[in-house]
Amino acid sequence: MKVLSVFVLLVFLFSTMFSQSVLVEAGKGASYAQYFLRHPLHSVRAINNDVKFLIELDAGQGKILRAEAVAEVAKFNSGNSNRDSHAMEVIEALKYPTVSFKSTNVQLESDDITVVGLLTFHGQTREIAMKGKMKREGNSLIVEGEFQISLTEFKVKRPALLFIPTDDILKIYIYAKFNLPK
Repeated sequence: MKVLSVFVLLVFLFSTMFSQSVLVEAGKGASYAQYFLRHPLHSVRAINNDVKFLIELDAGQGKILRAEAVAEVAKFNSGNSNRDSHAMEVIEALKYPTVSFKSTNVQLESDDITVVGLLTFHGQTREIAMKGKMKREGNSLIVEGEFQISLTEFKVKRPALLFIPTDDILKIYIYAKFNLPK
């Protein structure tokens, strides 16, 4: 029994010694998040090129162990400063200046990736699941994915134009390019 315990301990020690994980941050300017919101009269697309994406990577297997992201809501730009200003009022950007995500589970099957985790937006935290693709290009790892949220579920009053509110669904798309350590 004692020999078995020592053997199990040695296997555990060797497996942790040889499976190193590294934290990798996505390159600024090469990564972004954007949202899409539909109104019966038009659609809105806003992009944030200054999102902090971070992954913990199993260096031996090249597998993502966990993922995090943080973005300042005021840095989403739709190309219309009046609309962006109104959006900041609606989501109370002074009170809730960031949106953040922390994964609880990452699943990879071929190049399909599903990342489940907790999204905090407008002071509310909800579990979401992002589905996407992961691919290697040279020394880079690229993750693209999308998910959607309900504005009312996050206690956000839906913006309106001509007294007609937008759809409740906010679609989020992310593109994160990580330069892998050599």
